[in-house]
Amino acid sequence: MKYFLSFIIGAITAAGGVFLHLSYPPVGLILCLAGTAATFWSVGKYYGERRYRLATLIGWLIVINDATTLGEGGELLVQGDRTGLTFLASGLAVVIVSIFLPVRD
Repeated sequence: MKYFLSFIIGAITAAGGVFLHLSYPPVGLILCLAGTAATFWSVGKYYGERRYRLATLIGWLIVINDATTLGEGGELLVQGDRTGLTFLASGLAVVIVSIFLPVRD
């Protein structure tokens, strides 16, 4: 159940980031990156092990992958412009750093 909850938390975080990064540039981008880092850190802090952060990463990546591909109507949620590529690159960097932060003291 912990894996499933971690997966869902990652998916919700990515969906929030996808919709927020274009809302109020550049404040929306900063907020979604801060929220992503806080979410991954919180999952590790609450559950106490890195493997739950990896389940969160899988949920995050699935939503991000779906947001960067063309939908049925031909729409993209994360576009290939400066804001979209910054969101993808810095979001992945924040996630990787957050996964490897110390879990518990």
